[in-house]
Amino acid sequence: MKNKRCKKARPKKLKSFIPMAKQETSPAEVLKTHEKKILLVGKPGIGKTTVAHQMLNLWAEKDHRELDYMFYFEVRDISHRKPMSLEDLLFNMYSEPKESKEEVLQDIKKNSENVVIIFDGITDLSSLSVVKNLVENLLPDAKIVTTCRPDQSEDFLTDWPVDWFRVEVKGFSDESIRAYLTQMLSAEPDSLSSVLNNLELFSLCHVPMYALMVVACIYFPTSEASKQTCTITGMYSNILRHCIQKHSGKRLKDINNCLKENREKILSLAEIAFDATNEKNMNLTTLSCEESSIHFAFLGAFMVKVAPTASDTYSAFLHYTMQEFFAALWLLQNPDKIREVLEKCKTEEWKHTKHLIPFLCGLLNERNIRLVNSLVPAQQIKKTSDWFFKEVVNTFLPSQTNQDDAEGGAPESEIDLLFLCQCLYEYQSTEACLLLLDKLDYHLDLSREHLDPHQCCTVSYVTSQSAERKVGLDLNGCTVSDQGVRLILGSLKNVRHLG
Repeated sequence: MKNKRCKKARPKKLKSFIPMAKQETSPAEVLKTHEKKILLVGKPGIGKTTVAHQMLNLWAEKDHRELDYMFYFEVRDISHRKPMSLEDLLFNMYSEPKESKEEVLQDIKKNSENVVIIFDGITDLSSLSVVKNLVENLLPDAKIVTTCRPDQSEDFLTDWPVDWFRVEVKGFSDESIRAYLTQMLSAEPDSLSSVLNNLELFSLCHVPMYALMVVACIYFPTSEASKQTCTITGMYSNILRHCIQKHSGKRLKDINNCLKENREKILSLAEIAFDATNEKNMNLTTLSCEESSIHFAFLGAFMVKVAPTASDTYSAFLHYTMQEFFAALWLLQNPDKIREVLEKCKTEEWKHTKHLIPFLCGLLNERNIRLVNSLVPAQQIKKTSDWFFKEVVNTFLPSQTNQDDAEGGAPESEIDLLFLCQCLYEYQSTEACLLLLDKLDYHLDLSREHLDPHQCCTVSYVTSQSAERKVGLDLNGCTVSDQGVRLILGSLKNVRHLG
């Protein structure tokens, strides 16, 4: 299924990540259901823990006229300490009653139908004998809620002598993404419009954790002096760092050390992403998605049955653009391959690799270097940056002489100026903008284009970099939204005429 998705046209491919809005089951309904053994299934970052926390919050807000109990465990903590008994699990690891400890324990056992226990992040119950015994015997009428990945749910459903009620957490639907972004970015209408109209970012936000990071990056305060622009690559770089921090359980100040410790594993994943992107593949068949691996922070896993008693497990990035970002990260580490990719992405067979270039531009952005220099040395990044954008311009905007001499050279109508503006916006270099404008004789012909708000932002950025010489901007026959017009007008002082 994922290979079929990869062969779709890009807009359809990106839309296919967004789950369909169907009849939803709320956390309150999960808490009230008569089912006693519940599996919350979903990919990493999709919202399983949030659902579990919401159930905990709903229980805490009850009036508690009847005595009942709820316990919440992060399985990572349990697996380190390995509780030996029910008392050890509930009291020594959670919160021991100040008095009448034995009386409380006996009440829990006697009235187990009033007990809810949540195990968040469970992978293998068999390694925790007390948990296994709890599920099967100790509290037979208690409601047991576990969260796990989809590839692990099969074991729960087939290997355990209890009936598990499976609830899948699919992330944000189209409607949910719009509602979330509208609520969170209501004070930033231009940013809101840019995300809502950028299919790559919009579909990325179907993963709630990614949506949170997109909003956090947009709202991050910058001083008026720095005027730092929030680039898309900057968002992905921060998502990378956030996922590493979340998976490793490190503090914010330790992220760089964590990146250094896992550098080889992250770059090996980047190489796998690059190879898979080249092959138009989304199934990372050479990689097993182990829970303990740092790769798990970015990948989901799914099983394909090949026989009644045999199955293959595959890994895949939670979103295809995240795979492209990692592929660009591998190019950053291997600059000798960049020219080859630039040449190949102009051909019909390899045109899909063109989407790596804006990410690579962003990774070479001086302001983003500190976000990834624990993976790729800053000196190497700057050395690549010295020649890179001149190569991009020469590749996608060949000189008139080269067009005349080269058989089958790209005619002017096929030059994708919006793509180059996107690359420049990610690159954030005045010198590079002037290089492009000089080759175009300071005239941007975007006639008959459809400009979404983000593209208007990139065009506005490029024209705003030309302080000494004004730019001709031809928008004849263009489709531009109100927000896009407002962004274009922001750079009008640098425009000599507006067609």
